Formats: sequence, C-alpha cells, structure tokens
Amino acid sequence: MPLYAGPILSGWAGHPLATLPVFALAFLLFIAASRRPDLSDPAGIAGLAIMAAVQFVLVAVCFGGGALVARFAGPLAAPLWLPIVMTALAAVVGALRYSENAEMNVFLDSAIEELEAMKDGRAADWAEVHPESSPDVQAAVDKTVAALRGLPANANVAMIDSIVQDLEQQTDVAGFDPFYDAAGMVDGVEDRRVDLGLLRFVASPYIRRRLVERGEGGIAPMLMLNASDPGVRSEARSLLATLIDEGAPNAQLPDPVWLDELNAEFPGEGYDEIARQRRDRISA
Repeated sequence: MPLYAGPILSGWAGHPLATLPVFALAFLLFIAASRRPDLSDPAGIAGLAIMAAVQFVLVAVCFGGGALVARFAGPLAAPLWLPIVMTALAAVVGALRYSENAEMNVFLDSAIEELEAMKDGRAADWAEVHPESSPDVQAAVDKTVAALRGLPANANVAMIDSIVQDLEQQTDVAGFDPFYDAAGMVDGVEDRRVDLGLLRFVASPYIRRRLVERGEGGIAPMLMLNASDPGVRSEARSLLATLIDEGAPNAQLPDPVWLDELNAEFPGEGYDEIARQRRDRISA
C-alpha cells in the first residue's frame, strides 16, 4: 500500500508533476527486482520497456486520484519528500519480499500479454475475462466464508467440500475472485478453514479448467504454499501437482527458485520434488 500511497499523497498535496518520474522509477525498480528480466535477450528488454510504460500509467492514475481528492477535501499539508520516501522504502521492502515470487510473475505475465494484445488489436474483453462480482455472487461467497468459519477449527476436507460444492453450484467460476480475496492472510490472521475451502473450490476439475483458461490456474495454490498450517500447505502442493500433471502453462506455475526457498523453510514436505518437476518442464 505505501508504494501506491506515495503518488496519491503527492497529488493530494498538490506537488509538482515533476515528481511523477521519480515515483515511476521507484515502481519500475520494484517490478524489475521482482521480475528480473533477462536484459541480454531482446524479449527481456522489450518486457522491461512495457513494465516501464505500465508503471508510469499507474503513477499517473494514483497522482490523478490524489489530485481529485484535493478538489473535494482540500489540499493535504505534506512535505515534498514524504511521499517519495514512502514509495522508495516500499519499493525496496517489496522487492526483497517478493523477489522470485511466482505469483508476481503470473500477474506480470498476464499484464504484459494483455498489453501486447492491445498493441496488436487483439485486446480481450476485460469484463469477460475478469468479471466484477455481482451482489448475488458476493453474497454467496460471504455466506460460504461464514459457514466455513463456523466449522470446528480442525474441520476436515469432507466437511469443507460440501460447503464449497454448494458455492460452485451457485456461482460457477465467478465465485473465485471474492473467495480468493477472503483467503490467505486477512487483517494479519490466517483461517485454515477458509484457506482449505478456496483450495477445495479450485480442486473441482471444472473450476480448475476455467481458471487455467483465464490464466489464473496456479494463483490459489501459490497463495497457500507458505501458509502457516501444514494441512493447507499439503493441499496446496497436491493441487499444484495436479496442475503440473495436467500440463498447465509454465507462466501459471511457481518459479523453481521460490520452491527451493520453500523447501529450505519447510524441509521434507516435498517442495524439492515440485521444483525438480518445474525445472524439467521449463527445460523440456
């Protein structure tokens, strides 16, 4: 959040437009450190150029949002250096935290693919690929999450499956996005019942196939690979193994380097074998 808060605060405070390239550079450093494009390859250079363009657009949007707030709420009294320092620190911390994080790679691959499609006049319909959740879908997901949280803390998969299967019948794949938002670390707390619920929702062959078609086949298990609960990690690895066996695209699967780091953090849980499979797929 501080990464984006910097240009928002700067726009709100009415700082000069000359600050925009500074924010864009911080955004780009964060993304480049996370993505690590191969600058010896023309495709890597082109990718970095696209990243730079995306970051400048993001900065401009954030700055404009802050300026819009200033029109209605009045300008914010903030020194010129404060937003810049916030964004710079957030970029450094974020790069260290998410370096080699495969979920970030999946997001960037998807963003670059969409930009290239726009350039070629092949832009996908965003509403079709990533539809906004309708009130009915959101309500169904909220009901599902409440039901999961009402289970015993040590609820097993069989108890969870009956709940998420009902959600699939009610919402189809549209339930995934709000369900994903409710899982993982929320307000500093993980709930194994909700996390297992998301993984079991994606374990449905139909839902899994639809997510792969959307380019998001691996993001649910990758969210849970470093979960604090061993059972959640196990379920995430199982789902990931299924995606690998089914031939999910490499861009939707975790980076072997990250899997090596997870193997060091959770030795003996099988991350080394998944890393080996990923390297075999990549080199094939």
